[in-house]
Amino acid sequence: MKVFAHFPQMRDRWLKKPIGSQHYRHWLSERGSLTLRLQRHSRKFAVQPVRQARAKPPFHEAQMLYALPRQHSLLRDVILRCDGEAVVFAHSVLPRQAMRGAWRGLGRLGNHSLGSALFADPRMCRDELQYKKLSPRHFLYRLAAANIPQLYGPVWARRSVFRLHQGAVLVTELFLPAVLTLPEADNKALQPSVNK
Repeated sequence: MKVFAHFPQMRDRWLKKPIGSQHYRHWLSERGSLTLRLQRHSRKFAVQPVRQARAKPPFHEAQMLYALPRQHSLLRDVILRCDGEAVVFAHSVLPRQAMRGAWRGLGRLGNHSLGSALFADPRMCRDELQYKKLSPRHFLYRLAAANIPQLYGPVWARRSVFRLHQGAVLVTELFLPAVLTLPEADNKALQPSVNK
């Protein structure tokens, strides 16, 4: 019972479809690489790390990864920027057993995209996407707001688990209002550049 007390978000319910997401729907439903898509919508794409630490993830996140609630994982939070504008806040949970073999370098990404590393391996499998409209009270919203002062009002998020062999990584992406103002991807004047 004490375990439950430490994880107040354990009943965090997510949707199987982004019902009511309106303009965000096409961003939320895309199953391909978000990094690649953002690159196509900007001249300069950048990953800004804001936190990387070993800690116990919330109960419901550990549960999705079949990890023990008391087991430490690598928690990584980054802001994805297009032409300097914060468009996505990404939160990842990487259990120790996931960072082996082909994924052994995931803990040393720095300002490189986790998504690029995950999608680079064709053997990777991705679970079904889940969706949620986050209120300012949600712990993920608070994490984002601590690093993006201008954030206000609810934001749409999605999450999924990436799997490779015995490893599993949980990635949650919060789509910030600025993502809706990005230029069209087919604008030929935009020549993407990215940290590599």
